[in-house]
Amino acid sequence: MTTWTIHEVAAACAVTTGEISQWISRGHFRPSVAVRSGEQRRFDWRDLACLAVMGTLRKQALPMKAISLLTDRLRDDLTGMATVSELSGRFLFTDCAESQSDQVAGLVTEAEIFAALKRNARTVIIVDVAAAYRDAETALPIAALKGGIEHCSRNVSSL
Repeated sequence: MTTWTIHEVAAACAVTTGEISQWISRGHFRPSVAVRSGEQRRFDWRDLACLAVMGTLRKQALPMKAISLLTDRLRDDLTGMATVSELSGRFLFTDCAESQSDQVAGLVTEAEIFAALKRNARTVIIVDVAAAYRDAETALPIAALKGGIEHCSRNVSSL
């Protein structure tokens, strides 16, 4: 499995290494692999997808608590996926339905988004996770591209 350093994913997601470290230490982001003190952290495709989404949502001036809740849900949904190709046709979505029991959150299909919108949600957040991932992967530094391309050719069908 291809992994990247904190410097590579930070550059790819347009965030700083300090921000990623703070997000981890404050519990806003949980990486795929725990490391012991002194070990270099490595990030997999799920981490890259989550951090790309966090970078996207941060640009929308959402509170970090809301971003953290959404990416925690995304992380849970990605845990059951073997490859990034499984993101095709799925979007990170949440609505602010009047009733918490009617609220939709997580990776959903377009049909599920339309059904939620028909219920007249007041506010919605929709992120194309596959596109955010592709943008981040494309922005990986040249040194990381060999691993990223290998990962891409093994794990991505046309999205």
